[in-house]
This record gives sequence, structure tokens and C-alpha cells, in this order.
Amino acid sequence: MAKAKGKKGSGGGVNSHVRARINYLYKAATYLQSTKPTTRETVRAVKKTQEDEVMSDSARIVPPISVNGSTTGDRAQYHPQLARMCISQMRGVSQKSQLRLPIEQKRSFCKRCDTLLISGENCTEELRNTSRGARKPWAEIRVVRCNGCGTEKRFPQTAKRSRKLSDRKQDSKPANKADSMNQT
Repeated sequence: MAKAKGKKGSGGGVNSHVRARINYLYKAATYLQSTKPTTRETVRAVKKTQEDEVMSDSARIVPPISVNGSTTGDRAQYHPQLARMCISQMRGVSQKSQLRLPIEQKRSFCKRCDTLLISGENCTEELRNTSRGARKPWAEIRVVRCNGCGTEKRFPQTAKRSRKLSDRKQDSKPANKADSMNQT
């Protein structure tokens, strides 16, 4: 007998632990990619201000900072390689479990080098419309180019589709009947 499938939109479900793992890996990659790098000068400046705080208030405990900048208390360092590893694992988990990634997550990383794409930092975004001198506004495409590997992702920027013709005719029929009754 086959396993019972989970219902869509339910809180738990068959693959809730896999979804939780995918979300955790995505959030970890976002956190590791978004923190700014610390240089030796900034580490020295933070260390000096912490020493001043310790001297002014002896009851306050300040987390230590190493000279090479490997730890800055409870703040994470800039680790793009760890972020790439998290994205790679997230993709592997979703492929092995045959679960689709949410579209926001899927569009936020480079498929070629597994880099989390942050606009202005490691990718460039532009709108292109190559239709006869940009005469067709519905043909706009958002192009996201990864600065690491040069891969381009293209997303159509169309307006929402109009309703089906049959739906539009149904909406117009009651209005026409009301108009004809008002005229008589």
C-alpha cells in the first residue's frame, strides 16, 4: 500500500522536515552572504572601543575579538564560500526529495555557481525590451547577470493576463440587460 500524500497548504505534512531544512539552509546562506567583511582596521577600531567600554564600565562583559578578525563576538563574518555551500546543499536536498523550491528562493541564486544574488553587490539587473525599438511594453524582460560567472537569468515582466473572453462576455451581459431595462 502506498503512503498517504500530504495535503497542500497544511502546516505539517509528509515533507515538512525537508521543507524546514531547505528554509534553514536558505536563511543561513542569506545571513552568511549579507554580512559585510571585516578588515584588520575595523577589527582594531572595534577592539579599541570595546577596551574603552570595559574601562568605563567594569560590570559589563564584552565578547573578545581576535586579531585576525575570525570572530567578532556574536556577529558572523562574511563567508561567501559557506553561503555557496548552503545553496548547493539546498538545491541537492530539493532535487533528491523532488520538492520544488519557492519561486522567490529559486530566482535569488545563480544556477551555475550557486552564488546568492544580491543586486548591486554581486549581480546587475536591467530591463530589456528588444521589440522593434521597445514599442511593445508587454515584451519587457528583466535580466539578472551574475558578476562571478557571467550567467544571465531572464524573467518576463508582463502585466497580469486579462480575463478569458468568455468571462468578459458574461460580465458584460448583465450590464447590457440592466441598460435595456432602464431604456424602456
